[in-house]
Amino acid sequence: MLNQEISVLIAESDLETQRLYRQRLIHDPTIKLVGICSSMSSANLLLSQTSCDLLITEIDLPDGNGADLISLALTDYGVRNCVVISAKNTPTDIKAAIDNGATGYILKGEPEAIDIAACVRVVASGGSPISPPVARVVLDSIQAKKGRENRKKDGARVVASPNNPLSPRESQILELLAKGMSFSEISKTLQISCHTVTAHIKKIYRKLQVHSRGEAVYEASQLGILEK
Repeated sequence: MLNQEISVLIAESDLETQRLYRQRLIHDPTIKLVGICSSMSSANLLLSQTSCDLLITEIDLPDGNGADLISLALTDYGVRNCVVISAKNTPTDIKAAIDNGATGYILKGEPEAIDIAACVRVVASGGSPISPPVARVVLDSIQAKKGRENRKKDGARVVASPNNPLSPRESQILELLAKGMSFSEISKTLQISCHTVTAHIKKIYRKLQVHSRGEAVYEASQLGILEK
């Protein structure tokens, strides 16, 4: 992608930040700015009407979470890469964005957040722009997962966390999955679109580290999320 024009869509509600991004990108001949949206709904609409190589999003959007927008962009609209540039720096926000497919996460105030054109080029060259505090969260998560896997290999009993990793909506959908409902039936029951159901189920699979309905139900039962 290095020698090709890179199309970029941005979801960012702050007007001053929008202006900064526009100034940094519009004069770069290698970058095509598809648009800058102030909300998740407007970004979703624009994604449905055009195509882009890279989505850059804030986590805290007026009408939703940027991590959910990432999931939609990758699964429904064929966006190749998604990067977060956000003031949100909690492990929960960072893990949610990465679990949903983000290839980079930059904290506002970092040099990379200001030089957004350089950030785009890093992604285009196959890199993942990540702020140092974010990298630490990612490494801690990987090490914790490795520890759990090692305990399983050693035959040790893994104690389930008392905290349900799923959101209330994801838990609700998982319960309906366990009852054998199809995606379309869940859509009708909860009065949400099939695309939204699919996005939630993909997040459930990622959080539970499974690849199928049966595995999800079994793992949830083991964790105490569902009654056995």
